[in-house]
Amino acid sequence: MSHFLKKALMLSEIKYPWLIVLSALCFGSFYYVDRMYTTDPFWLFLCYWFSFGLAVIWGALNYISHIHLNAMYQKQNDIHAYVNQLVMSADEKLELQTYLEDYVEDLVEQGMTKQEATNEAINQFKVKEFLSLSKNTSFFNLHAHYYLLGLAVITGIVGLIIWVVTAAMNENTLITLMIEVTLFAYCIGLVGLFFVYKILDSVLYQKVNKLFS
Repeated sequence: MSHFLKKALMLSEIKYPWLIVLSALCFGSFYYVDRMYTTDPFWLFLCYWFSFGLAVIWGALNYISHIHLNAMYQKQNDIHAYVNQLVMSADEKLELQTYLEDYVEDLVEQGMTKQEATNEAINQFKVKEFLSLSKNTSFFNLHAHYYLLGLAVITGIVGLIIWVVTAAMNENTLITLMIEVTLFAYCIGLVGLFFVYKILDSVLYQKVNKLFS
């Protein structure tokens, strides 16, 4: 459970945060203006789609960034740097580093240079881990993207606190209503995006599994 919480609270993994913040600000502003009209003008309908489009663009860029930045995809030539960026406990990192260093020594004895052996050891571990995720991990138990759930929970809690406080004080103004609706809408959206990412991960793992099997 603590390992899950650690991943869920790693909000630093969110890429292009300014874009999702801009989307939320646009949505909130458009909702505020919408509530001031008795009828919805067509341009306001387009504005909603604009804020939604920003959120979709952010979701795509965020996912693509994680594909490029994920340690499973990067070229690595330093065992310590590679192991250090993985989400593991200190003992697991030490055990993996020792294993990889021993493997490098074996490869060097077989005639490889130290650099070639290091690259080979890391690449072999990547393939092993990738195939393990593809074959042995259940669909909804994949390890990545839990930070989306963490952000969704934080967003939902903040929205709930504002709703409870304003309801207790009986001062639910249009501004507070705008904030509540925006927070709850993006909370639901983040949860939905988590499962979209899971589907994309599943497709990606299956394709990689076919390449290496």
